[in-house]
Amino acid sequence: MAEPRRWDLVNTLFLTGTLALALGLVPWRLAVAGLTWTEALVFLVMTFAIGTAISGGYHRLFSHRAYRATWPVRILFLCLGAAAFENSALKWASDHRTHHQHVDTERDPYSIGRGFWSAHWTWVMEAQALPLTGVADLEKDPLVLWQHRNHFLIGAVVATLPLWIGLATGDLLGHLVFGVVLRIVVTHHTTFFINSAAHRFGTRPYTEANTARDNWLLAPLTYGEGYHNFHHQWQWDYRNGARWYQWDSTKWLLNLLAWMGLVGQFRRVSRSTMARARLHMEEQRLGERLVLASPGVARPMRARLGSARLRLDAALHERHEAWSHRKAQWRTRGLAGAEAWREAKAEWRASVALHRAELKRAWTEWRAARLEARSMLVCV
Repeated sequence: MAEPRRWDLVNTLFLTGTLALALGLVPWRLAVAGLTWTEALVFLVMTFAIGTAISGGYHRLFSHRAYRATWPVRILFLCLGAAAFENSALKWASDHRTHHQHVDTERDPYSIGRGFWSAHWTWVMEAQALPLTGVADLEKDPLVLWQHRNHFLIGAVVATLPLWIGLATGDLLGHLVFGVVLRIVVTHHTTFFINSAAHRFGTRPYTEANTARDNWLLAPLTYGEGYHNFHHQWQWDYRNGARWYQWDSTKWLLNLLAWMGLVGQFRRVSRSTMARARLHMEEQRLGERLVLASPGVARPMRARLGSARLRLDAALHERHEAWSHRKAQWRTRGLAGAEAWREAKAEWRASVALHRAELKRAWTEWRAARLEARSMLVCV
């Protein structure tokens, strides 16, 4: 017989209480006083700043060590992140690292397998004290430990900043409703959507080894965290939206901070590795659909797809290897003088042109094979 679910009274009251207050106070305030521009601005700035601190700080910096940051950036992310009221960075990182290590299993703190709402927020309300695990590196960081000891006090100070603006503008109640109560609820649930919706709705272009999905609708709401299939495949990458057109405001901010010299040592997966992963998934899905076709159609198409995929895979691999090798050679020759440097550049340009041509031919062959396979499956 299953044990009855137990609840953490403090977490349950805080999560449900702030939601109930927002659902009651926001419509009432809009009806009686409307929304002033200062209320809207303060709400948006606080929501963006604190949400980005969770995405860029708690998540990408402290949980995954995807880049390095100077102490002012680390302090800023720790202070703003505390105002999300999602525990300390140390505890958040411990739970999150456990999630990645045991994703979709019983040991996953917010496994989608226990249901959408469990993954979304009831796991926080359950009375189970998860121990700190896998965060020995963070326990050596004095700033992280300081925030861990004082995170609630820090969060309370930062979260109530809108009240000071409300006092200065003579609009204390409006800033309390929008800048504090509503902001807390929005921060909570945009974070929680990554644990729930991003494991239930969307596409899996890179891997089907877990339930994480890319969801472009979630990306603007979560500061770029919506590309969750990519993230679970390469959790150490400082980006979530790796393609130029994918919304990832956290990545853009980090790039700006890097230009200012405040962060650096970004870890990123190569474009060829990403392309090969997508290629593998495309071939796998086409192969699964070919099961429905007759053997006379399926057998030659599998062979053609396999051949095209191998050629493209080899072209991508060779391009990546050639780039790494040439880069090392170029650096060495550059030290020998201007003439050697110019020679290396000329050789590299010729090599790039050769590999681009081969890669283009391989992509063309793959697309033709893929199109033919899809056309045959439509006709079957």
